[in-house]
Amino acid sequence: MIYVKRNDNHKIIDLVFKPIDDYEEISIHAQEITDFINASEDSAELIQEILNRLDLKMIRVIEDVIELMIKKKLILMTELPVEVQNQLLFKQRLRSMNTPIKTIADEEEMLLL
Repeated sequence: MIYVKRNDNHKIIDLVFKPIDDYEEISIHAQEITDFINASEDSAELIQEILNRLDLKMIRVIEDVIELMIKKKLILMTELPVEVQNQLLFKQRLRSMNTPIKTIADEEEMLLL
């Protein structure tokens, strides 16, 4: 999620990626975000930071889709490259150590994107 701080004229003056006092949650689809990024002096860095954060979320979505496809027997784990198998298994093991386990579909924030 993206959170913004506004000035007295209701214009965005700051943008962060975690909840902070005096910041409000805003949809990533809001035109105001695009306007703020375009007007920002460091727009290239800001764009890259947003893309990096979205890429991380997409990776998790792809992992969940792969898991679903394996569970539905649309693909076999052994059909994936060995490196991918190892990464998926390792990440599954790490997630199982961290309870409760959440898939991307369980995360409420994804429903608000």
